[in-house]
Amino acid sequence: MASQYRTARKKIVDALVDKLQKIDGNFPNNSNVFNNVHGSMIFLDEIQEFPKVCVVSGDETREYQPNEFKWRFLGLDIRVYVEDQEDPQEVLALLMEDIERVIDDNDVLIYDDTVSPNLTTTSLTLVSLSTDEGVLSPLGIGQMTVLCRY
Repeated sequence: MASQYRTARKKIVDALVDKLQKIDGNFPNNSNVFNNVHGSMIFLDEIQEFPKVCVVSGDETREYQPNEFKWRFLGLDIRVYVEDQEDPQEVLALLMEDIERVIDDNDVLIYDDTVSPNLTTTSLTLVSLSTDEGVLSPLGIGQMTVLCRY
């Protein structure tokens, strides 16, 4: 399969993964992901190192405007896995705050810089956050849903 051909959906996921990999524990970040951010789903039994962050594209809808213009709305699911013996929910909350900061700081995300002008998202909106609420301690699993308009 030729890797030079990627959909906008894949390019957006890859661009967001690149931004999330920069969560390195230095100010203003609370956490360090150690580059454990992936553009595909990784299941709990496959995880060797924590924390782990997975970004996957979900459903996509269209909104048609005059003059053949259309908005695309792409759902992005971010799954976050952490492990901590003392307080996994606090570790999870801190990492999810870091991820939210990255989303807020990259509302207009360049996902293709090979064309001029660059292709960008118009907005990244955090729609929902949920956690396992401590059921899986010492693990913590969080889910974030982001709506991307481009």
